[in-house]
This record gives sequence, C-alpha cells and structure tokens, in this order.
Amino acid sequence: MASAIGWYGPLIDLCNASSHVAEFVQFLVFVHKSTPLQYKLLQGGEVVRTDIQVGDDTRRFFSISIWQKKMGSEIVAGSVGLLQNVKVTRFGDFVEAITVQCSSFRCLIGSNKFLFSEGADTLIEELRVSIATKEKLRKVVEWVRRSEPTISNLGSTSYKKKKLASINWAVKEDTQSQQCFSLSDVLYMTSSWKAKFSASVGEIFLPVTWKSLNENEVERRFIKQRLCTMGDSCLADDLICSGCQHCGDPLSSELGFDVAQGTNPLYCLKSSNHIHTISLIYRPFMLYVWDDFEYIPLLVTNKQAEVLFGNISAENVYSSFRRVKDVQTLDHNKVKGQKHSAARASSQNEAKAHQQRKQTDTYLIWLILLKTILQQGKNSPLSLTKFVHCGSL
Repeated sequence: MASAIGWYGPLIDLCNASSHVAEFVQFLVFVHKSTPLQYKLLQGGEVVRTDIQVGDDTRRFFSISIWQKKMGSEIVAGSVGLLQNVKVTRFGDFVEAITVQCSSFRCLIGSNKFLFSEGADTLIEELRVSIATKEKLRKVVEWVRRSEPTISNLGSTSYKKKKLASINWAVKEDTQSQQCFSLSDVLYMTSSWKAKFSASVGEIFLPVTWKSLNENEVERRFIKQRLCTMGDSCLADDLICSGCQHCGDPLSSELGFDVAQGTNPLYCLKSSNHIHTISLIYRPFMLYVWDDFEYIPLLVTNKQAEVLFGNISAENVYSSFRRVKDVQTLDHNKVKGQKHSAARASSQNEAKAHQQRKQTDTYLIWLILLKTILQQGKNSPLSLTKFVHCGSL
C-alpha cells in the first residue's frame, strides 16, 4: 500500500520499509514503547535520542530513532500516530528509521484504553485526514484489538511506573535471586532482588563526555551504528581508559573527577581495603537490551564489561591494539622504503614486526565478539543477571 501524503514520500506499511532505504516516508503506527537514551552529568541529565518501537498490521516491531527532544517527549507508549517525513536507514542487515529536521509526529489516538472503546470508531470517522490515512488507521486499530492479550499490558505501564517512582526510601540489599521470564517482570519488581533474565542486545551507548563532539560526530556515542558507518579505528581509545579495576570509575574529569585537582573519590567502595587499583579499564557504558515486550538500559562497568566481552580485560585489548598499530606503522615505513644507511634499523624493525605478528591478536577477537553481540535478530538472547534496587536498574 502506498499513497502520497505530507511533504515527502509515500505512506507505507512497515513491512515495505526495506524497499525505501535512504528515502523519506510516512508511517501510521502503534507505539509499543518509548525509551530515552540519556546519561547524567554533574550539571544534569541530557536526553540525546529517543528510541521508539512501533508496529502496524503488517509488521509487529520496528525501531525508529527520534533525534528531536520535543518530538520524543510527545510520543507516548500506547498511542497511535502518524510519523511524517522520516528517513529509512540501514545499518548492516538492520533496517530502521530516523527523524530529521523536517520530521513531525501527529497523535491520532492518544490512549491505549481508548483504542478498545466504541468512541475510537467514531473518532476515526471524524478525523480530517486523507482516505488512505483513514483506511490505514482502521487497519492498525483492528490489529491492536486482535493483539489485545499482549498489547494490553501497556495499559498498566504508566500506573506501575508512577507507583514505583513513589518508592524513594533505601532498601537493604537482598542476596537472593529471582528468575524473570520477561523484561516486564524486571521493570516492575517491587523489592530489591538479583534478577536473572534473558534479553537481546540492541545498542551500546557510550557517554562521550571527555571531549567535545561536533554535530556530525553525535553517532560516535552509539557503538552499533558507529561500527557500521565509521569503522573501528578509534573504538579502543574511546571504550578504554585509566581507572579503578574494582569500582570501574575512570580517573579523569569525564565523571567530575580529576586526579590533578585531587577530586577523585578517596576510597574505593568495591575493594576489600578501600584502595583504588589503577589500570586500564572499560569506560562505563549503557547496554540497551530488549525482548518482545520491553526495552531497558543497563549500566555496565569494568568488571561486568569483562564478562560481556568473554573475560577479555581492557589491558589485554589495548596492548593488542597498540601492537596492531605498531605493525601497521612498520609495514607503512617498509613500503615507503629506507635509505641504505638505515638498512640495519630497518632489519631490526622487520624482526620486531615479525615477532608481534606471531602474538595472539586479542584486539581482533574482542572486535569480532563486540560485532557479534550487536548482530540484532541473529543471536540467541543473552542470559543476564542484574541487581535491581526497588524498580531501578
């Protein structure tokens, strides 16, 4: 189905998105969930992007990245709306859509509960939209009604979140664990437990706060998209830094700490002697995981990152990365050629490069693991364990 609407592109079904890569289109969809990708600085939080997962009568789940803060705040889970002038993109084998400056969102039905009322049919008839849009809206509403057993879970989401938000007292940690069968079970836990659950990795978000990024480098924070569009040339430099092995705090100003000014936390809360053990560590990042119903962020620090990356330490990754760079430099010099007076030095460099090539390329292994983890839809869900503090992850 396709018909001209809005400023750019046709109104299409979600199942046809892959046929419109790099084109502007319109979507009329039901919003399953809306997830702001954000991190906190000392000055306050900054919402960088909002990821929404939508569906229609032709495709149950489809991801759209909202880059406008105002639009992201207007899109509510459980609503049905028209997304105009969004651009379809492809990252590897994964097709999604992104908003641009001319994109807009028009909410047509703002409540999941209203979808199941008789008033929804009357509203559709009274809407001042094109015939094609009205026809698509009917199909989406009918699809939502047929899918009521799974989709109606969204109706109580808002109430549950408000209920959890009112719990602000400290709760003593419990070492017991609880098996959760979906991310919904994890989100709505009412007491502090170690939750065990299965989920797939959707994205790794790295808060790049130690350097200024211009507008064209914003995607550098999103590792999955970065690997597809920018490559991995500086990935180790961005993901690895100096810090404490135990607590995972970087020893730099990126989290408000500065070694030179003596503002680092004096004690390590995770080590037995409360002393920081300084080495190369993985910078803290947000791991966004999903299942059929929910999409949640998990804070990952150094020790957890090591487990995620097959027990490969940041020290091993970075030392291997430096060896690879050294070999590339030596090979480059060899290609350029050396003068006869430097023949002896060239021979020594060749022997050094040969020795380095014989060593295990831990960096390449780590890189393959990282790319494999981010192959959305191609892997079995990961088995994860996370301590949940009264509904917060």
